[in-house]
Amino acid sequence: MMDFYEGINMDEYVRDYFTPETLRQAPVLNQNLTKRVCNLRGMTYKRAPKLNASESYLNLTDKFSLQSERRQLERLTFLLGTMAFRSMWNEEMQKIEYQCLAHFEPLFLAGDRRDQPVGICYPIEYQGMARLEKPLHAVWTADRPGQPGQHYLLDEHGQKISVNELDRNPYGVLPVTFCHRHPPIRDFWSGSGAMDVVSVDLAVCVAQFELQLAIRYGAMGIKYITNVEDASRVQIGTDKLLYLPTDSELKVTNAGGSLVEIVDATRFLVESCLNNNHIRAKYARDDSGNASSAAALAIMELENTMERDAQTEDTWRPWEHRRYEVDRAILQVEANTDVGADYSVDFLEPNYALDPQSEIAVWEWRFSRGLATPMDWFDYMNSDAPESKRQEFENLQAERQQDQTPQNRLLNRLQNDANN
Repeated sequence: MMDFYEGINMDEYVRDYFTPETLRQAPVLNQNLTKRVCNLRGMTYKRAPKLNASESYLNLTDKFSLQSERRQLERLTFLLGTMAFRSMWNEEMQKIEYQCLAHFEPLFLAGDRRDQPVGICYPIEYQGMARLEKPLHAVWTADRPGQPGQHYLLDEHGQKISVNELDRNPYGVLPVTFCHRHPPIRDFWSGSGAMDVVSVDLAVCVAQFELQLAIRYGAMGIKYITNVEDASRVQIGTDKLLYLPTDSELKVTNAGGSLVEIVDATRFLVESCLNNNHIRAKYARDDSGNASSAAALAIMELENTMERDAQTEDTWRPWEHRRYEVDRAILQVEANTDVGADYSVDFLEPNYALDPQSEIAVWEWRFSRGLATPMDWFDYMNSDAPESKRQEFENLQAERQQDQTPQNRLLNRLQNDANN
């Protein structure tokens, strides 16, 4: 599934359906349907949610690492069904940074719940210039009654390598949180992930290769000669004069299937896969007439929106609170501070394109009913603005409010006199 998500090693899977000679006739294509579906379904973190937490917590976390890794986490959770997310202290930055763990082994003890491992074992990456001489795995376990948590490394032979004197887990909790696409039913590994998408992706790769063969053979054909006893007498080439022996016959085959039928069959596979995953399929052949309005788009995406809302409440909001408690435990040890128990997340809805007049009307309606402030508009339009720019905008709004106050008082006084 990771191969199809990354769009690599496609030849290894397609070659099972063709002979080596056939594979040399055309390149293996990959439309990367798997990644497209995962990205379309992973909409919760498309826009960075608003974190309601103490200022000290926000200053001690790497917000860029958090957002990018959360977005990747959501997509891989849809793909694989179960993922792990590591919070780790960066001594140089003096902040918590994050890492998605796709390859790991949960550790259980007899009687444990299937959704609450007591520990985890995962490989330490050793690619590139920072590679280790030998593969290593990290092991973490959480505190249990009468048994402190442990942390150590394992080499490729299973020998323990200590990282501190007592092999203690300094945080007491696992610095890793787990998330599932669906709540575990039979075991910890929640379902088969997006295996349905991967299967269709493979079928599309095979169909596209067959389409290329049909185009190639349809354009060139397969030439063959009958009633020839001495094949050495036959030479074929664009610059050669072909001499056929008596009673021999030259023929050319045509492609057996219609190219349009192959394309339509492939399109049916893609449409079925997208529809089964609450994604509305749209092709260039359907792009006729005027562009859809924001309201029309919202109605057409209603099924996907409802599924996304359910996923947010069932998976991501509870996971956010678990991750925060892990971060809180890490900061108590590494930064010697308690960031407090108050934490909440405002997930932002994806926006549909609005024309300028409609967007102005929406914001004016929010302002008039106290549902938004000018600072909310500034954050919406300038999500990456530094704190200095936010403070500058806030001061500007305060000055405008102060300048308008005498005018408002005079206007109210004149209105009162007129009413009396």
